[in-house]
Amino acid sequence: MRILLNPEGTRGDVYPLLALGEACRNAGHQVLMCAPPNFEVAARTRGFGFHSSGLDVEAALADHAGGVVGGGLALARGQRALMREFLGQCFGRVAAAAAGADLIVASGVSLAAPTAAELHAIPHRYVAYCPSLIPSREHPPAVLPAARLPDWAIRLAWGCIPVLLRPVLNGINARRRELGLAPARNPIAHMFGRQPVLMASDAALAAGPAHTRFAVEPIGALQADDEGALPEKLEAFLDAGPPPLYIGFGSMTDPAPVETTRILLDAIERSGCRAVLSRGWAGLGDGGLPEHVIAADAISHTKLFRRVAAVVHHGGAGTTTRAARAGAPQIVVPHLMDQFYWAERVRVLGLGPPPVCRRGLDAVRLAEAISATLDNDTVAESAANLGERLRRSDPLRPENRKTLLEQVLET
Repeated sequence: MRILLNPEGTRGDVYPLLALGEACRNAGHQVLMCAPPNFEVAARTRGFGFHSSGLDVEAALADHAGGVVGGGLALARGQRALMREFLGQCFGRVAAAAAGADLIVASGVSLAAPTAAELHAIPHRYVAYCPSLIPSREHPPAVLPAARLPDWAIRLAWGCIPVLLRPVLNGINARRRELGLAPARNPIAHMFGRQPVLMASDAALAAGPAHTRFAVEPIGALQADDEGALPEKLEAFLDAGPPPLYIGFGSMTDPAPVETTRILLDAIERSGCRAVLSRGWAGLGDGGLPEHVIAADAISHTKLFRRVAAVVHHGGAGTTTRAARAGAPQIVVPHLMDQFYWAERVRVLGLGPPPVCRRGLDAVRLAEAISATLDNDTVAESAANLGERLRRSDPLRPENRKTLLEQVLET
């Protein structure tokens, strides 16, 4: 089978499909990827053919870093601008990449994949990494910076989503008209397609919604054990003292990385601990650092998280899952979208304290959350117990891969 993977978004959207693609390739299938150009090297090093879907996501988020950090109207304006640019580039590219494919598997903001599948008369599967992407009375929409609302507010919020997404739907239908296809009626239903949504989250951490009009098929989180040794300098740092904190915000950009680094270093100092500070897409940790802090580029979370005292992160689905599988306590600093949902799951499951929101982040509040987590044996025990359960259920373990591929490839 010739499979086209179409993840649209950041590392958290792309890398799970890279892991799925490797499982498909190892089972004898031909794998292609159409994704943001930032990820061409990652795809080609795995032996996949690659087509750019157009938008450089890292550069685009850097241009709108104020909205990523501040939220509110700045975030809304940035999202509208990005969506216009994205819709203008991706439809033709994804349709061209899909020529000759037998199946499209999509994730993230993959709005063009269903249209490409319809154009070429091939099946399409959508992979969701977070339950809050799926309309349900159990949670607010992922676009809201809140994970808990009264029932009436949740119903109202989901009722407003089609109105808010009307410009997106208009953009989708403009491209569909150019391709001679009938208009879509609902952007969410269009993105999910006709097949059941593949819910790629570990059920013990975040199960798919039970109350939704969409068919949902759980497959487990697609977080492969990242290979490769940790850098020698980092290994030496880890061996030189007690387990440090990990602090990193992944693909979240920042308009003032120097100031954010200062806040984080202040919180580390107040907490009296050592720390590994991930640079990420924000470029944190540049300049001089104290001896008890080390900066790190992209590294194996699987290996590192098993050796840290706690993980301070933005609340992406991938980082939350990797930290949970490692059995590490977590402090979540949500920036946007589904990160508020994951922050709430961490709190509810006893894996860490209530979230410390990125907007208005200050060293005192963050230090209090860190100290409360490091001094809490109950949190450490809850995290360790859940980690053991999650590692056993990993769908990418050799004994589970056959079932995973049967679920994904069934059309």
